[in-house]
Amino acid sequence: MVVFSLIRTFATNFNNMRRLIHIIIYIGIQLFIVPTSAMTEGGDFLVMLDAGHGGKDPGTVGSSSRNREKDIAYNITMEVGRLLKNNHPEIKVGYTRSTDVFIELGRRAEIANKAKADLFVSIHVNSLPKDAKHYAYGVQSYTLSLNSTGTNLAVEKRENSVIALEGEAAKKYNYNSSPESNIMFELMQDHDMKESVNFAKMAQDEMVHTGGRKDMGVRQANLAVLRLTYMPSVLLEVGFISTPEEERFLMSKDGQNLMAKSIYNAIAKYASQRTGKKAKLEKPSTTLVQTPDTATTNDTPATVAPTTANGEKRTVYKVQVLAGSTKLKSNDKQFKGLKCEMHEKGGRYTYTYGSATTMDEAKKLRKSILDKFPQAFIVTFEE
Repeated sequence: MVVFSLIRTFATNFNNMRRLIHIIIYIGIQLFIVPTSAMTEGGDFLVMLDAGHGGKDPGTVGSSSRNREKDIAYNITMEVGRLLKNNHPEIKVGYTRSTDVFIELGRRAEIANKAKADLFVSIHVNSLPKDAKHYAYGVQSYTLSLNSTGTNLAVEKRENSVIALEGEAAKKYNYNSSPESNIMFELMQDHDMKESVNFAKMAQDEMVHTGGRKDMGVRQANLAVLRLTYMPSVLLEVGFISTPEEERFLMSKDGQNLMAKSIYNAIAKYASQRTGKKAKLEKPSTTLVQTPDTATTNDTPATVAPTTANGEKRTVYKVQVLAGSTKLKSNDKQFKGLKCEMHEKGGRYTYTYGSATTMDEAKKLRKSILDKFPQAFIVTFEE
């Protein structure tokens, strides 16, 4: 009776037999067609890891043509899988690609759906356009949104752009869907969307606190690879390859391993919620990572407020060399002989070198220590 009552309600709202047929089809999909999770309480948990791009699709590219998103995503993905297999054998791991091959977005989702995965994690690298006048820092976690209003259109355009390489296969993506089909899709995805946000928050927290990266938040976007999956699904942007400091970090083995640890921890925590089994977490590396924690983190000077007689604040420039959750002694060897200043906020420690009143002076200060800290960058403080 509940089913027929729903049909009558939707039929009245849509006032269209074609739409009623769509709803009936939806009910059939829910009952008979849509793959459901194979995980039960205390049973195995399957995560599908998706290394973004691959093969003829390099993804975003850094300052060198050899610095490619597809390679960074692949290395991080495989390390996440290794950590899961070593620490949590009860968590099954699947891959949409385990080599450098081009996989269509729809095929990636199909692999996850057929495997009846409990979680889909797609790993990517962010980038700003080459003509951008500033740098961007940090990590983002994306869940699906069918409405582009208020979403990150730049990310949607970049991550969905691979569709252009798919030829005839691209016909499967329908972004001009009718209102009723969107309603059906939202009904089908309602539970998964909530769980996606749940995991996205875990992943974001781990990338910020374990990975030591700047928090750019959990966001939504209409991304094809998430739209086609039938399980909690999240796309992670692990940093900006268009920013020199982050490019060096993401191209380094230490950087890739640290991001893998962060994502692994999030998956272990989420699986623990679902299965009741205790999560074995990885700790951050003892070497602090370079990451911007203050408002201005590029070479574009902020408006400098001059020192005044009545004690108004002024902006000063310093060079950040290290950051992390560990408090270091002033003579710690990680400072490489430099006299650095410590700043603490919310259990996080950042360490800066020197002080300057103009951006030009700060650039010279940064240049003087690049041999010791090639990832150092300029930050501003109000004093």
